[in-house]
Amino acid sequence: MDPTVILNSTFQTGLLIKQIVEDVKANQQQCKRLSEKIEAINDNLQSRKGQELKRPELKKSLDNFSHCIQDCLNFVAQFKDDTWASKLWKVLKNHTYKDQFVELNARLSQCAADLNLGINLKQIFDHTLDGKDQKVDLSYIESKIDKIAEAIEKTNAQQCEQYKNNREYMKQRFQSLKYSLQQDIMKIRDPVRANEITEEGREFLHIPYYDLGLKQRIGQGGFADVYRGTWLSQHHEVAIKLIRIQYLDDTIRKDFVNEISLLHLVLA
Repeated sequence: MDPTVILNSTFQTGLLIKQIVEDVKANQQQCKRLSEKIEAINDNLQSRKGQELKRPELKKSLDNFSHCIQDCLNFVAQFKDDTWASKLWKVLKNHTYKDQFVELNARLSQCAADLNLGINLKQIFDHTLDGKDQKVDLSYIESKIDKIAEAIEKTNAQQCEQYKNNREYMKQRFQSLKYSLQQDIMKIRDPVRANEITEEGREFLHIPYYDLGLKQRIGQGGFADVYRGTWLSQHHEVAIKLIRIQYLDDTIRKDFVNEISLLHLVLA
């Protein structure tokens, strides 16, 4: 393909990315930074003379850049689809797509180097700014946790229809959903703690409270009640034991987790 045609295509794709970024519902800052890098490269290429663009070694670099920004387009477009809350929920569950941003930024940086652009690459491809962008996007999601949880609850209203009159259950369900979101944020910010949670998750099956539906109390004790219930997402009938704990610190929690792990091994 003629280099001029490739250049026109990359320019149009860059404009489309810029338009999409204005409407993304998550990772706004990182998407904006990605778009600005593409725009800087395109602006530099537009200033090149036609004969210079026809050099064989430059044509290959142009092809690579064209493929790269097409991947960037497909990537940022996903943050525009779906509802606002469901998109933020998905972003958290995918750890804000950090690895994908790192990969695309690295590819753009390599394209800029291969194209031998007369611009300051260090200023445009500043990794410290990429890290700050991720923190800004994550802080935005964190500030919307209550609204995200409320929106997800509305989405799952049919699932909880039979429990809507049980105010205490619905309150606890909401708090569980909110806690799950906070855990996702914490795991992104603290890789060490994230690894600990992952290891703990291998010890036994973890089902969040918001995925359990209480039906009938079938047992009662001094520190716990047992209910017949449903594992909502799997449509399984289960027994649910609610333990009343006034204060739960890390030591008590670890002892409790170890006890469940041991019970799981015995019953397995």
